[in-house]
Amino acid sequence: MSPSDDVLALLDEAWDDEVGFLGKLRAGEFDAEAGAAYVALFARVPPVGETVDSRLVQLIWFAPMFIEWQSERAGGGAELSRISTQVQEAVAEILGMP
Repeated sequence: MSPSDDVLALLDEAWDDEVGFLGKLRAGEFDAEAGAAYVALFARVPPVGETVDSRLVQLIWFAPMFIEWQSERAGGGAELSRISTQVQEAVAEILGMP
């Protein structure tokens, strides 16, 4: 198992319903210690450019957050909210759900 495989396994484990930080969070349980460990794990993630085209990931991953951040300022209302949801769903389809 390479170091990146180890990191991938730990990132995947974070979604586990019983022991993972994100899994517990989904169940409404905040574990501060697990949260700190999860944040520290990101320091071990290799640069995306070493595994996939980092520009592609930037452009896809950032779009839903950007739309959400700009929604009030842009005044798009329900139509922009619908588009935001569609973009989020498209990104989830492309990247997959953990």
